[in-house]
Amino acid sequence: MFVVVLLLAAAGCGSKEPAAAPPPATTAGGSTPPSGTASATPSASPDTLIEFTVDGAGPYQLGATLATLQATPGLDEVTAGGAVCPGNTNARGTGTWRDIRLSFRKDGTLYLAVNRSPSIPTPSGAWLGTTLAQLKSIYVGVSGQELKQGTGTAYLVTTLSGRGILFDLDAKRQVISMAAGDASYLKASYQGGTDFC
Repeated sequence: MFVVVLLLAAAGCGSKEPAAAPPPATTAGGSTPPSGTASATPSASPDTLIEFTVDGAGPYQLGATLATLQATPGLDEVTAGGAVCPGNTNARGTGTWRDIRLSFRKDGTLYLAVNRSPSIPTPSGAWLGTTLAQLKSIYVGVSGQELKQGTGTAYLVTTLSGRGILFDLDAKRQVISMAAGDASYLKASYQGGTDFC
């Protein structure tokens, strides 16, 4: 009996999610990404998974307010207004989350998170540099669609919650950024070229 319990514990029987797939061979910049570890900046708590989901990244979850996130964990480069989206406020995460760009509505609600970090994958194992073919394989059981806008291409994955991740692809059909938000909004904004305002 003790041996069975020990084997079950070693197998990780109680884990919530499967381990992420290994990263692709190269990133958009041509270097090999880290193996799912955070950057050297130790700002993420030990209980926080370093991953980008349809709900955001780490403490930067969609629906949170600008004031709350400024208080903790903090925001960098907070910029109100702008020529493209004058009613919005944009910011960056801090520490491990520095390459997460955040967009807040006029009422201060976080509605969009964009991942440009080579060291923050999705829970399913998509990284910057992942190819379109790999995305289709990774998300084979999830609603996904290829989108076009001018010469650009993206791949949108939609979950049952209605939220999704839009993978922006370069000319080689490799991921150069990921945007999390309402899937219908992501699709309409991408195809309309509205810069996610």
